[in-house]
Amino acid sequence: MTQATYLLDTGHTKAQAFAMLQGVLSAIQSGNAGATPPAETAAGMVWVDTATRALKMRKIANNGWITLGSFASGSFVPAGVNQLTEAQAKDALSDIYGAVTGQILAAAIDARVRATGAPVNEAVWHPYDMVRVGDGADGLFWDHSLTGNQRYVQTPAFEDGYEYMLRIMGMEWHGYGNKRPTIKGFIDQTGRYASAMAMAGDVEPSTGSHVMIRLLFPRIPSPFFGIEGKVPSGQIRTSTLGADDRTVSRAEISWADGDTDIRAGKMYLYRRREYISG
Repeated sequence: MTQATYLLDTGHTKAQAFAMLQGVLSAIQSGNAGATPPAETAAGMVWVDTATRALKMRKIANNGWITLGSFASGSFVPAGVNQLTEAQAKDALSDIYGAVTGQILAAAIDARVRATGAPVNEAVWHPYDMVRVGDGADGLFWDHSLTGNQRYVQTPAFEDGYEYMLRIMGMEWHGYGNKRPTIKGFIDQTGRYASAMAMAGDVEPSTGSHVMIRLLFPRIPSPFFGIEGKVPSGQIRTSTLGADDRTVSRAEISWADGDTDIRAGKMYLYRRREYISG
């Protein structure tokens, strides 16, 4: 810590000039550190005030000091930064700026992403068609009461950057014996559906199938289309797509590979960001 004169003296000897230069370099190196202000000042000059443990800068008019911040706590704290309260941090219309603790910041973010009208948090599962919280979207893409019987039901198109979850509620068929609900993935590179995968064990005609199936990263190039989920019984397996660069753009749901109609039920689709495929 040192301060020095910056004024040249043309009467100095070489030794005196060298000593002055050493003093000036030492002062610059320490930020003109000292308990009192430097005797010689200039606009923009930095001073480390060791008395108040503050970093100061000389005003442009060279008529005073501006306190940039304090290091009294052992770390540097910028001057003029307010500590916001939780209410201030949560106020979307506030024009008050300042520092917040991690706890306050987390609470503010949580309040914002869950608030009605806020953009949907795409990092968590949400209806595929939801844009803002509370906009009424529920992910429903097929309802037998609206469409009537169908042999095949296709999901909406999958978008890059998401993985998907399929929820089937009360899907029934009509006939004799038992049937097995299946799912296929549409392969972009071949323009056809992959072989059917079983979503559950055999189901009686009037029992209805209730399952939740996660469609594993359909937009990431892979030789497989995989599913996993909550099913009453039976096998959930992976479908082979024929090459290692295959992507799936939608899924198709049917009974036993489409040999009978779907005669009841509703289907929902959810998604969340996976940040790998886009």
